[in-house]
Amino acid sequence: MSQERIGTRSNFIENSDHLIFEQDSDRKKLLIVFAYINQTLGTRSHPNFLRHIDCKKLFLNPGLSQWYQTGVPGVASSYSGLLAFLQDVKTSFYDHEILCLGHSMGAFPALGIGVGVGADRILASAPEIILNTPGSLSIRHLGSTLLECGDLTPVLFSNSKSSITVLVGKQNAFDMRVARRLGEFPRTEIIELGTGHNTFPYLKDVGKLGAVLEAFVEGGNLRPLVANA
Repeated sequence: MSQERIGTRSNFIENSDHLIFEQDSDRKKLLIVFAYINQTLGTRSHPNFLRHIDCKKLFLNPGLSQWYQTGVPGVASSYSGLLAFLQDVKTSFYDHEILCLGHSMGAFPALGIGVGVGADRILASAPEIILNTPGSLSIRHLGSTLLECGDLTPVLFSNSKSSITVLVGKQNAFDMRVARRLGEFPRTEIIELGTGHNTFPYLKDVGKLGAVLEAFVEGGNLRPLVANA
């Protein structure tokens, strides 16, 4: 398998504007990163903030602000198709820890698809779990988009494997309501930060983002790292 493509049981998918696979690590850890904005993967939503972390990395960009309901171009045309693709990826990396990471829009598939494929650990920042809820970001963007998976509560209630950590800003009332709901699900820890929806940029500004992401990949305790943040 080359540096520019990732293999599944059925095919190989090349690097593109919507998928980048970085396999240049000997460690048996695969981090799947779901972009939170339709932005070229070589910029802020891609690897710069993860460059210091030693693991294999798969970056996904949906191309549209549709909460991954229309998949990822060149990979899958639907949410269920993306789930099937990542189930194949997990099978191909059967001896690896599978980790899922996402902020805002990217946190939705990090949670839903992460639990669906049986990821070992999930880090979800400022997520939604039911799309088109009044006051949500998704209701502003989805419009008439057909929701193939608009409610994650069934899959989250069934979670028996994935360890979930949710970062939420205390200054965003909507995000706090979602976080309180998430706290009712199994294997889920909620960590509150002294900010709003912009949890990752906030952690970067206070000099803690790198340590938090590294601790997540290593399976460490994130809470002490953000104490009083």
